[in-house]
Amino acid sequence: MKILTVFTGGTISCFDKGGVLSPDSGSGSLLLERARQAGVKAEFITTQPYLVLSENLTAAHLTALRRCLDAHLSEPLSGVIVTHGTDTLAYTAAYLDFVFGAQPVPIALVSANYPLHDSRSNGLENFLAAVKLIEAGESGVFVPYRNTGAPCTAIHRGRDVLPHRPYDDAVDSLFGKPYGWVRAGGFVRDPDYPERVREDLSDCELNGRVLFLRPYVGMYYPALPDDCKAVLLESWHAGTLPTATEELQAFCRTAREKQVPVYLTGCTEGFAYESKLAYDALGIHVLPPMSPIAAYMYLLLRL
Repeated sequence: MKILTVFTGGTISCFDKGGVLSPDSGSGSLLLERARQAGVKAEFITTQPYLVLSENLTAAHLTALRRCLDAHLSEPLSGVIVTHGTDTLAYTAAYLDFVFGAQPVPIALVSANYPLHDSRSNGLENFLAAVKLIEAGESGVFVPYRNTGAPCTAIHRGRDVLPHRPYDDAVDSLFGKPYGWVRAGGFVRDPDYPERVREDLSDCELNGRVLFLRPYVGMYYPALPDDCKAVLLESWHAGTLPTATEELQAFCRTAREKQVPVYLTGCTEGFAYESKLAYDALGIHVLPPMSPIAAYMYLLLRL
């Protein structure tokens, strides 16, 4: 079994240097050594396109990662593991899912809640789950992650990963439905996982400029930049927006005048509140169910 391992940084790549956590290129060797000690017999091919804390991730980093994977996916690989930080994990997972989700070679993004030298770290466990997923022959882009206190490691589809809750490193999937789990016997797929239509955007590049806004009481809507390609609005949990307010109405009028499309994520059918009836009149296009971060990455690519 041959696995390409791509080191990009994040907590899983950090060492404590005088009380400050910083990514270090030596962490990759430590991770692979611990995996071998745990019984993994795979051949690891390693590369490092960049090494950053994931909060500093940019579109340029994502493009560099894509180019790195493009250069290797023509090789006879059993799978790919990308180490990554948790802060922006969902962004990279969704991006790779859209551009590589149709590839037969499985790609797993592995992160950690604490550095590897910390006894509380789930980094090695997440890495070992990625190896088990690759052994199972699954195809697609996935995030293996064991939440604190969970009985086993969940396997999430890349574009299903939700934003983290404040002050919490837990990883969760859309509608609370992971793709499957890695247990003592190996990978087990959830038979009730709801497969959705997954658009292949492998021909698209990250060249869009999208204004992404979340609602809050008394919301202030910014001016639309001249280079804005689209606006993505995230709804309240009920799929609603403050459509009765002059602020949102004025913002949508300006978007129409500038010919900037406005999209909404987080809204499903049912619960026909009167506020939802205004979407068509305001020119708000409702996207199908997906993680809000996936919706954002979708627009960045699709536009």
